[in-house]
Amino acid sequence: MREICQISHVFLRTSNIKFYKRKQFARSVWNIAFYAACTLFLYFYNEFMLLPQLFKNQGRYSLFYSSENMIFYQSQQCEKFQFYSLFIITFNLHNAILDFKESDYLEACSKTLYLLALGAIDVYKYENYFVGLNLSLGIYNILTESLFLLALINSKGSRLLFQVFLGLRIASWSHVFISLLPFKYLVPTLFAKNFKIMLNVTIWLWYGLSIWNSPVLQYFYHQIYHTSPSDCSGEGSAAKCILLKDSSEHRHFKTLKKAYMEVKLAQEKLKISSLANSSGSDSSCTSAKAFQAIKCIMTLKRKLKRIREGRGSEMENDTEDMNNE
Repeated sequence: MREICQISHVFLRTSNIKFYKRKQFARSVWNIAFYAACTLFLYFYNEFMLLPQLFKNQGRYSLFYSSENMIFYQSQQCEKFQFYSLFIITFNLHNAILDFKESDYLEACSKTLYLLALGAIDVYKYENYFVGLNLSLGIYNILTESLFLLALINSKGSRLLFQVFLGLRIASWSHVFISLLPFKYLVPTLFAKNFKIMLNVTIWLWYGLSIWNSPVLQYFYHQIYHTSPSDCSGEGSAAKCILLKDSSEHRHFKTLKKAYMEVKLAQEKLKISSLANSSGSDSSCTSAKAFQAIKCIMTLKRKLKRIREGRGSEMENDTEDMNNE
């Protein structure tokens, strides 16, 4: 374990991942590991434990929406079901708390509603419903987190690469949330014989919030509200903005960068004003010196004129005295 931590530390130091995004990198790796382990466990549990029970009760559960669907099969082994369901619910609760701390309130609210839906499924003991839903979302989350890691590692990659990643993200989201979940889980839940109001309310609210937080609507949100590169983590690119999640560290970094730019701009303005004042003072000093020089020259001319006038009067007086004698 220590060697793995050292390897990851060396990788983070040598990679292009910025320091304020390393926390997101570690969390994404942890999410991929958990979803992969959980998906493998649920797959083998479904193949070797759950499907044999479903085949035994196949006559009781029809595949039509108007009757009881096979997804509403109630668990016969409540202890096992509650053990791994509690484990998955706890993990999702932890992620919701982390999203709330990151000020990602929309994602935190979505995961909270999903938690409530899983809790309702656990209360009603719909084991096949629980396993199938978490299998589908687990594979989708693995793909989403993997695309996020690739985008984070190649943050300085070409625009075409990010557009390919975004296309894969939108395609996977469309398949899961438009083609798979509504027809396999949501509509049967709505038209089931035993209508469960708690399950319907929570899962439909979660689905609506997932639609609202979809990458398609995020793209339109970026085009409308992110008018400058400093408004989002994608630096003006819609693909980067959707793939690279925003975080409190990134928002703090943007705030510091904005404050630094404002301080730098204020310093530049201060320098320009000081230069203008110094040039103005220099020009005023030179004009004052020139005025003083002109004034001195004029006074000297006046004195010379007076001296000349004085000498001329003295010469006239001398000539008059000589004539009188």
